Amino acid sequence: MKTIKTIALAATLATAGTLAAKTPLNIYRGEQDTVYKAQHIVVATTTPGNKATINGQDIHVYKTGAFGTQVNLAKGNNTITVTASNGKKTAKKTFKVFLADKPAAKQPAAEPEYTQFDQPLYITTRDDAYLQYGDGSDRLGGSKMGYIDSDITLKAVGQVGKLYKIELSDNRWAYMPMSCTRPSDNTTKHVNTGSWSISNTGHTDRVSISLPCRLPYRSWTQLDPTTICVEIFGAMNNSNWITTRGQLGIIDYIDCQQTDSDVLKVVIKLRDKYSWGYSVKYIGNSLAIDVKHTPSLDLKDLTIGLDAGHGGEFPGAKSATGIAEKDVNLDITLRIADLLRQRGAKIVFSREGDTGPTMSERRKTFADANIDLLISTHNNSGGSPLTTMGTSTYYKHVTDRTLAQCMLNRLLELDLKNFGLTGNFNFSLNSPTEYPNVLLEVLFMSSLPEEEKLADPEFRQQVAEKAVLGLEDYLNKVKESL
Repeated sequence: MKTIKTIALAATLATAGTLAAKTPLNIYRGEQDTVYKAQHIVVATTTPGNKATINGQDIHVYKTGAFGTQVNLAKGNNTITVTASNGKKTAKKTFKVFLADKPAAKQPAAEPEYTQFDQPLYITTRDDAYLQYGDGSDRLGGSKMGYIDSDITLKAVGQVGKLYKIELSDNRWAYMPMSCTRPSDNTTKHVNTGSWSISNTGHTDRVSISLPCRLPYRSWTQLDPTTICVEIFGAMNNSNWITTRGQLGIIDYIDCQQTDSDVLKVVIKLRDKYSWGYSVKYIGNSLAIDVKHTPSLDLKDLTIGLDAGHGGEFPGAKSATGIAEKDVNLDITLRIADLLRQRGAKIVFSREGDTGPTMSERRKTFADANIDLLISTHNNSGGSPLTTMGTSTYYKHVTDRTLAQCMLNRLLELDLKNFGLTGNFNFSLNSPTEYPNVLLEVLFMSSLPEEEKLADPEFRQQVAEKAVLGLEDYLNKVKESL
């Protein structure tokens, strides 16, 4: 591995070690004036190799120099003493923590009020516009229905916070961030669909549906058999010609169903068990659904997208000793890249250094490169710093579940706790339908025992090796299904 590829993380670890040497004892967590729980966690850092105590109890010091324990407090003032010793010198810090009665619960923040418009507001979608199912949100935003093309006229009938309520059809609604739109001089209308054509473009099978104007849509996938479904809102079926030209590469057959008076459902049944992605976009006013053919399943013939989470001014989570998640993510990603290149794969990065591209920029990078598959690497944070939390993988579309499961199975071979396989995940890089994708949350930066693992270059190399084996397991499953 080239030296440059480990500089960022090595520098972080060196800095953390230097700071520990200058300040042999630092309280990272627990030095609060007032708390409301008797079980109080204290975490500190010192020079690796030192011995430590908290209130006279010997505490294990991890190889990173971090240590901690839970202190049981009594009501009122409690004195906590932390020491670190190298055998010759001892550093000591003493502080008081007051255990008070739990205060009255705060009233939850008021939900944004819904405003119904007196008259509809007509808007047009910008690039990177997306629909979401409801007006809820979490740290990753509202649950996405899916991205849709630009220049689609929509009818907004109300507003919740910074979201428009969109009337997709007579009986269907969705929500869209106001930032995804601009005012429109057009209005929405119900239209008749025209003829369809299905053809093989070489790398995809294309379904082209003639429409008099651009209509909103949503898409999803189903399994057993693998099926792509697209709903077109405001469309009435007048397609008396659905013509297939030539031999198709992955589509078995196509059907259409008028599921409501102004909702047309497109059903695309695939010949293969596994989907390699599809896109839905407009070419003029014709809706084009491009379904990727199953590629060569040898790594030497594939283009793999690799995303190292965070970067630049966005460090992600930080460990007790100051290791930044962005550096761990990049180091593991570059190790995965080396292993994949050794097998002949072509690699496309969202970042190769300490840069911070936006999610939109990352998606564009991978879309422009027409990658075959994406692995995004992150590390988690949360829970008690004293316990092991575990490893996990994430997907949004059900057709990517097998990929995520293969990755998780291999990571668990490192004797890691199983934090779970999570579907319908709202992470931005799990949203694309154009290629299979998976998010790896390797371990928790916030966990002291897991921080110790992540700081170990040998462990990070093992993670990279397991990720590649997980990818190969997935390719083998696809081969077996053909």
